[in-house]
Amino acid sequence: MFEPKEVFITKRVKSKIMPEIIKGMMDSIMEMKKGVHVDYLQVFNISLSKGGRTTYIDHSQEEPLYQKKLMLTNTNNKFSGKVFIIDDGKCITVMLAEEY
Repeated sequence: MFEPKEVFITKRVKSKIMPEIIKGMMDSIMEMKKGVHVDYLQVFNISLSKGGRTTYIDHSQEEPLYQKKLMLTNTNNKFSGKVFIIDDGKCITVMLAEEY
C-alpha cells in the first residue's frame, strides 16, 4: 500500500485544503510506513485552534490500529473536517469524507 503511483485529488479538496497540508498528510503516511503496516484507508481529522493560526491533524487507521497527532502553526488554513486518503492498488485518491 501507498507505493509510488498516480495520485488523484478531488476538486473539493483542491479548493478547500492548502497544498502544504495535503503534502503533510501524504508525508505522514510515508513516515508511518517505516514502522507500521499501512491500511488502504487513511483518515485525517483536521481542526483549527480558536484563533485559527494553528491547524491540528489527527491521522489514524483502523487495521492495525494507529493514531498520530500533527500540529502546523502559522498557516492560513480555513478548512476543518475529515479527509480520506485511499490506496485501491491502482491509484491513490484524496477526498473529503462526504465525497466517499
